Parts: sequence; structure tokens; C-alpha cells
Amino acid sequence: MYRVNDNPPARFPQRPLQEAEGVWWVAKLKPRQEKLMAFDLIENETEFYLPLYTKTIRRRDNNKPRKTVLPLFPGYICFCCRKGLEHSLYGTRRVVNLVPVRHQKRFIEEMGQIYRSLEQGAPLEPLYQFFEGDEVRVVSGPLRGIHGVIIKAQNNHKLVLSVEGLGRAAMYVDAATVKPVRQSVLVGDPTLL
Repeated sequence: MYRVNDNPPARFPQRPLQEAEGVWWVAKLKPRQEKLMAFDLIENETEFYLPLYTKTIRRRDNNKPRKTVLPLFPGYICFCCRKGLEHSLYGTRRVVNLVPVRHQKRFIEEMGQIYRSLEQGAPLEPLYQFFEGDEVRVVSGPLRGIHGVIIKAQNNHKLVLSVEGLGRAAMYVDAATVKPVRQSVLVGDPTLL
């Protein structure tokens, strides 16, 4: 884990997204490779945007608060390059898939809004969309640490707890208190562009 000051810049080079030279792409990355990929792109002088936000978490050993910088869209990084050079990123062994951005103008406009919001200090954080069958873990509140499966995805989620051989019990949990155990779909998933 990096110290807050040792993280890569969110934008390289530091200029508005509209001034990018080339075509925007989205790279789907292996887990926890976003910042390392950003450093690789800087080394290769490839333009990118990796929206980052700061989150305060509690340490497990002494429960003291600690700030950490996380990607707003885990598993993805946006980059801009001349046509034909995008496939060279597979050489980093961090890229799972490259997603072409079909609507460049709309993409630049939407990412520009995120860029401006984060630059102004707006408190943005990832928004997860849960579906029936998603395995989740409660991360805050009195039920912290409990694992279960979503059986109903509406305003409140119904979490199912099961004991093999005995049966199941269900309870309602607030969506803000759970996080996916496995990678789930983010609202605004770049693969849908």
C-alpha cells in the first residue's frame, strides 16, 4: 500500500481531457493493478486518467484511522494513444482486456465531469449495483463481518445467511453497509461504452 503522497497522479500529463492527443481506450486490469499500471504508462509517456478518491479506513491492529487513496473505478484505467499502439499494453501483463471507446465525445464529456468534481474536492466514491445471487460481506455497523448472498435487490437488500444442513435465514441490510466478495458490476461499467 502506498503512502498518500506516493500514489501516481490521477492524470498524466496534467491537462484537460479534451486536449488529449489520440483515441481514448479503457483497459480492464487484473485485480489491484491500477496504480502500478499508471506508473507503467508514465514510464512509457502514455496519456491516461485514473480517477482516485481518498477514503479513511480503520486499521485492524489498533483501530486508528488511516487515509488511503483508491481508484474510483476498480479494475479499470483510461488511456489515450495513437491508433495501433494500444495493444503494446498487453506486454505489461497487467491488462486483461482493452475496451475501445466508441463514443469519444461523450466519454470525454462524462470523464471530464468526474475530473472536475474530483479536482474541486467533491466526495465521490464507487457505486456498486447488486444483483440477486451476488455474494457480499457487511463492512459496517453491528453486523460487520457477516457474509451472505443477496436474494432480493431493491431499495433495501435482503441478505441470506445459511447453515449447511440446517437451512437459511434472511435479514434486510442497507446497501451502503455491504461490499461484494467477488467483483461485481459497477454502475457505468466501461465495458458497456
